[in-house]
Amino acid sequence: MNAIPSSRRAVLRWSLAGCAVTAAPLAAAAPAPAAHATAHSTAHAAAAVTVAATSVSPSTITSGQEAIQTVTLAEPAPAGGVKVTVHPTGRFSDLTYLQATRNEVTVPAGERGVSFPIRVENSTTASVRTLKAYVGSSSAVTSLTVNPVDPREQAVTSFTVDRPNDARAAVEGSTVTGTLKIKSPAPIGGLAVDVRKVPYESSAVHGPAYVVVPAGGTSATFRMTATAYDFPRSVTLRALLGPSDATTSVLGVPKHFSIAGLDFGRVRRGPQNNPQYGGVGVGEWWHPFGAVVRFTTDNPKVTVTPEVDIPASHVGALFRIEADASVPVGTKVKITANWVLGPVGPATTEVTVVD
Repeated sequence: MNAIPSSRRAVLRWSLAGCAVTAAPLAAAAPAPAAHATAHSTAHAAAAVTVAATSVSPSTITSGQEAIQTVTLAEPAPAGGVKVTVHPTGRFSDLTYLQATRNEVTVPAGERGVSFPIRVENSTTASVRTLKAYVGSSSAVTSLTVNPVDPREQAVTSFTVDRPNDARAAVEGSTVTGTLKIKSPAPIGGLAVDVRKVPYESSAVHGPAYVVVPAGGTSATFRMTATAYDFPRSVTLRALLGPSDATTSVLGVPKHFSIAGLDFGRVRRGPQNNPQYGGVGVGEWWHPFGAVVRFTTDNPKVTVTPEVDIPASHVGALFRIEADASVPVGTKVKITANWVLGPVGPATTEVTVVD
């Protein structure tokens, strides 16, 4: 075999774009070890960073108030900074802290610490929250005492939602405006009121975990987005501050004609203290003269509201569902919604009878 002259020696390099094989002089590959060494040094520097301490000021607050948390490293952060994970005990259980911090802060390059505002979940009794900060295997903890507000001095007094056109329902993608009011002017730094969904996993709307009433104010307005994309979904929204609890509700509907039972597809048999509902939505279908929707079931012992009239400015409505006590548990019942003279055919859903 003939030797390849030194002037023609080459190394093969794979090109990911098309997997083409190209040739380059050996000399061109020489800087690679140096680049590798630099990357290795940077990675090693980042890995060597440890958390020395974390603290919070003030160390005692009243529910809804803001505090400042500080994370300190044992050495300055390398180029690119260092991301520090922060969270209370229980990590994802405090939605208010999660919204305030996203559970992560960055110490800038060359700095040894960073301070950031935090808020924690409403408390109805005095409690101590443990806050943790860590990088890799190193960590530090601190404590924050949270006292409840005095209901004689501060409370949520009102919580309302303004749906488009003052409708009962909001179609997917539309904005729902919430307004909450408190008893007394908010202190310096503002006052956070927690907003929680019931059920928590409902995708009727998406909104903030807390809303801040600005310092000196007694009300705050905020936006939520209707997110029911597949079938109607209902949610109860709670505004929480100390022991005070104000509620409101929203029915979210998808963009198409749809129907659903609103208790996760269940209907309880026999007399009930609270009415059981289903939801129907016309979505984005144009209905300038309103929409009349009629309901039927395939089981005579499970009854529904015979008919609802949805105004032209509305996109959905509720209807009652009742199951006789004699219906066996586990029975599946089909409910059909017919839009009278509507542009689309019937919509159906299935509910299961439970105790």
